[in-house]
Amino acid sequence: MTSPSRDRRIALSVARRLVADYMWAASGVARVDVTRRVAFHELISVRGELRDPPSWTAIFVKAFAIVAAETPELRRVYMKLPWPHLYEYADSTASVLQERRIMGDTGLLPLRFRQPDAVALGELSEMIRRGADAPIEESRFYRTLIVLARLPLVLRRLLWGLGLNIPRLRRNALGTYGISSVARWETELGTTRSPLPCLLSYGPADPHGKVDVRLNFDHRIFDGAFAGRVLTRLEAVLNSSILEELRELAGLQARARPAATASRSFEAKSS
Repeated sequence: MTSPSRDRRIALSVARRLVADYMWAASGVARVDVTRRVAFHELISVRGELRDPPSWTAIFVKAFAIVAAETPELRRVYMKLPWPHLYEYADSTASVLQERRIMGDTGLLPLRFRQPDAVALGELSEMIRRGADAPIEESRFYRTLIVLARLPLVLRRLLWGLGLNIPRLRRNALGTYGISSVARWETELGTTRSPLPCLLSYGPADPHGKVDVRLNFDHRIFDGAFAGRVLTRLEAVLNSSILEELRELAGLQARARPAATASRSFEAKSS
């Protein structure tokens, strides 16, 4: 592929408009990062023994939702209208950012999951996989986002501004926290801008089973010391509730193997 012979102006595609609008919504948020080196060697080991194990995205989505169920501050958002205040949701809605092809270009679209702490890890992982693979045109939510992105700039800004300050619309469109990672490419996200009150990211594991987990949060809602305690609690949940669920899944698979072997043996004798 050769370079063009001269400079040129390129109009924003729908995919890049979506990202630009998302970044505009994040422009007024006071973002701060806190990072913790989280150790879960045993969790990595147990997960590695599973057939078709739950994705790491699903694991972090559920673990953070468990912490948020215990911690009201993680279910709060900062609202500017009709006056500055905090709004607290009764439960969490996770937003998993996915790279997608959108009308010929690459952009980001969110997968949303209400109360992921109440969903089994295997089922949650499958929901994420199906959502990431489903055609964009089959989603009413995605079709709405594309229609919005094709509107004139002034109208898009007006609609985004209203949506960010209407609690139900904000939760349905953005969620209460987000998960984003580039660990599969052996890299990790740095300081990130997002309109979400909390954005959790994680890097690749080192040989000792330790991972850098970063919480990017809205400083108007809580402070760095609180964020540090959240990551400490997240590590405890990963090494207790999540680890125990993986062990139960491993036990179910182990019990299923002898039954499947016996069934094949019976079929062979019958034939």
